Amino acid sequence: MKKFWILMLLALCVPGVSFAQDEEQADVRVTKAPALKEAAEAEYTQEAIDNRVEGAVKLRLTLDAQGNVTKVEVLEGLGFGLDENAVAAAEKFLFEPAEINGVPSPVVLGFTITFELPILPASFVGKVVDKETGEGIEATVRIAYAGNEYDPAPEPVSTTTDDTGAFSFTNVPPGDYQVTLSVTGYDDFQTEISLINGEESSATYSLSASAENLVGEIRESGTRTPLSAVRVELVDQDSGDPIQEVYTDKDGRYGLRGVPAGTFTLRVSSNGYFTSTSQIEVRAGERASATLYIEKEFYDEYKVTTTERRARTEVNRQRIDLEEVRRIPGTGGDVVRVVQNLPGVARAPFVSGLVVVRGSAPQDTKTFLEGDNIPLVYHFFGGPAVINSEMIQSIDFYPGNFSAYYGRATGGIIDIKTRDPKTDRFHGMIDIDLLDTSVLVEGPITEDLSFALSGRRSYFDLFLPFILPEDGPDVFVAPRYYDYQGWLTYKGFKGHKLKLFLYGSDDRIEALLPPGEPQGNAEVQITGLRLQNTFNRGQFRWEWRPDLPIENDLMVAYGVNKAGFEAAENFFFDITADIAQIRNDTRLKFSDRTTLRLGTDLFLGYANYQIVTPRFEDDEDTDNGEGQGRPNFSRDGVTADATSGQLQPAVYAEFELKPVDALSLTPGVRVDHFGQIKKTSVQPRLAFRYELYKGVTAKGGVGLFSQPTIAGSEDAQLGNPNLTFEKTLQYALGADWRPRDYLEFDTTFYYRDQFDVLSPTSAFRVNEEGQTVPQIWANDGQGRAYGMELLVRHYPQNRFFGWLAYTLSWAERLDLDTNKYVPYEYDQRHILTLVAGYNLPFGFDVSGRFRLVTGAPETPIVGGVYNSETDDYEPIYGERGSVRKATFHQLDLRVDKKFVFDTWLLGLYLDVQNVYNASNQEGIRYNYNFTDSEPVTGLPILPTLGISAQF
Repeated sequence: MKKFWILMLLALCVPGVSFAQDEEQADVRVTKAPALKEAAEAEYTQEAIDNRVEGAVKLRLTLDAQGNVTKVEVLEGLGFGLDENAVAAAEKFLFEPAEINGVPSPVVLGFTITFELPILPASFVGKVVDKETGEGIEATVRIAYAGNEYDPAPEPVSTTTDDTGAFSFTNVPPGDYQVTLSVTGYDDFQTEISLINGEESSATYSLSASAENLVGEIRESGTRTPLSAVRVELVDQDSGDPIQEVYTDKDGRYGLRGVPAGTFTLRVSSNGYFTSTSQIEVRAGERASATLYIEKEFYDEYKVTTTERRARTEVNRQRIDLEEVRRIPGTGGDVVRVVQNLPGVARAPFVSGLVVVRGSAPQDTKTFLEGDNIPLVYHFFGGPAVINSEMIQSIDFYPGNFSAYYGRATGGIIDIKTRDPKTDRFHGMIDIDLLDTSVLVEGPITEDLSFALSGRRSYFDLFLPFILPEDGPDVFVAPRYYDYQGWLTYKGFKGHKLKLFLYGSDDRIEALLPPGEPQGNAEVQITGLRLQNTFNRGQFRWEWRPDLPIENDLMVAYGVNKAGFEAAENFFFDITADIAQIRNDTRLKFSDRTTLRLGTDLFLGYANYQIVTPRFEDDEDTDNGEGQGRPNFSRDGVTADATSGQLQPAVYAEFELKPVDALSLTPGVRVDHFGQIKKTSVQPRLAFRYELYKGVTAKGGVGLFSQPTIAGSEDAQLGNPNLTFEKTLQYALGADWRPRDYLEFDTTFYYRDQFDVLSPTSAFRVNEEGQTVPQIWANDGQGRAYGMELLVRHYPQNRFFGWLAYTLSWAERLDLDTNKYVPYEYDQRHILTLVAGYNLPFGFDVSGRFRLVTGAPETPIVGGVYNSETDDYEPIYGERGSVRKATFHQLDLRVDKKFVFDTWLLGLYLDVQNVYNASNQEGIRYNYNFTDSEPVTGLPILPTLGISAQF
């Protein structure tokens, strides 16, 4: 019931008519006025309240002799339902009757009901902004009642603005209030405001900030990386209470305003970092500055980094990121060597560094560096990759059924992608271990131009002469390698990136015999062995990413490759190849369901060969099934100096289709022309992925893959000009399941059918001059490989990463003599690899690798026969590939320790290979007449120490 006030004005009127009828009644007087005994409350209507209507409703009431209201008339009204409510209330009034001449009598009187608006709560909203920027600021807003209408007076109330500076008060009694704003770092502010009954009042307050007199930066210890969103608190030293609190901006800067003179504690904290405190003194009238460093809880933490990426369209691709694998034992921190621990990859022969994928030959797998097919991926003896791992962004490994973008390969693909040089400031790194030292420097040149330089050099050849005793071995082996890279990246044009990349590698091994003690005979004097593999290349890339449904990458590369060996003046081989590669790759996105990829891939150059070799016998008695002949150290051999041109243009097209949400299809075709053999290869390919249900995807692919013959094999002097290209049909079917973002199960069944494989032959051909000459090479080889791959992978998460890789495989080659398939020399039935790593507290990391691999097949020597001409024994070989080496098993462990300083990091690591000193067979050593043998074992337990520093 609405509250109202009634003011009653009574005026008694005696009806003249009723008393004028009789003159005897002229002497009439009111002896008692009516008095209100019972009043009814008049309702205040909501409509009247909403329209702020108040005032008096004047009524005329007619009372009977008993004091009842018999009639109500409105003389003056207010409307909005108040008149009706006043009448309804008046009809319920009860009066003490009026008396005329002492007798209760009916009367007519005037009555006024006054309506006054009730007291309604008011509201107060507003905003507090910075006077200069207009941006909302965090403030405490306090309002205190300043009037005298209420007893007791309302209590003061406070609120805090939100992140936009807005505030609000509701249900506040109307009246005059004092407004006080408390804002850290801003001048004091007070004002007054009148809040109107039942209405909302608003105000915007612009405050002038106090000058920043304590400023600085927060950086990550060791890396000097500016940290954003870090909380910086100014703490009272006596009470420990925070006085001010700010957060660093995107550049790691902070500023505190209006800090009084004195000594304070700065407390810095952020998620993933240790809280740090420092004392700071602020002097009156001065501006204090402090750059603070906070230490990360875990450096190189195993965690998932999510970035925008295209949906997968290939059958099998394993992506390797640097942070995940840089500390796997046995890799020397080399991310590329981790490929050898993935499914489908056989264990490489002892210290060879070869990559054998799904039963293919090592040369069938190609390595691309930013799209450029590089001639060498590892240094000699399975050493590190020829690219500094610190500059590698990721590696995509395709064991088969790869995109039409890739060609001239029938095995697998290793695609190395480097990152751009850092642009925030200069960085440097040096890594030293027992074998080599690598150095990296990078940073900005201008705002849009950045650079990076890297170099590595081994020093085994420098230290070995000082280590070996004077009575050491007769053969002195001096290996050495180096590599270098240089990057320039320019991003000055919107949507464009220009990159210049120079890189090279040089590997040399010299096995020197003691002076005056050559091997051989009077015809051929072998004084040692020199091996060399060198390349120097340059690459230009243009990446175009406009705000359009099109992308384009152009790459132009050129370089010189040199390789060869020398054992004597008349026993050597050297090749020098000038190679260029030009690629253009375009992606056109027609819709969310259709993307077309088009490209050209031109590989061209020429190679010069210089070959001088002794004669190779063609003696069936010495055929070991691996190829005819053996050197006999006589001057009747091969001498050639030839040049072979290479022109291998290719085009490709590939669609990425999504006919329905769950299905993706990738049909493609690649056309390669191999100019040196004048043959063209058309290679159709198809891959699909179908999501069976959330997280579970079926996948498969089929395609034809081809590659040219090895350079020089088609030369009329050195080989067979009638060769064709090698071909492989690849089939794959599998599924993957990802129940968590960091957990993946991937299995694939595969089959590879190889034909027209290049193989040595003892056959002869008739050349253009009609002469019968050795054919040397033919496309007679055939092979097949099939099996299953399983990968259970825990991506970096919660400071842990790891995977289980298992391969069950059969790799076979057709024996042309028996027309039966026999095990290939790289066949390994079971390949199991377990890898795991964990971040420990206090800067420690531990990782391990365990491998269990079936031994590779070998052709046994079953006896020997004496050769009176050479006065030694010659081996008699058994059935080809009929025995296997012993099963290989090895455990490797690595422990890393990081020491953190304000501006740089120091790292130490201990890498122990073959922890339990397993004696793994790598070969067989026979006695002089082949009647006895013993296994040749690999490396024993091998600890390696390393140290690195970076800033």
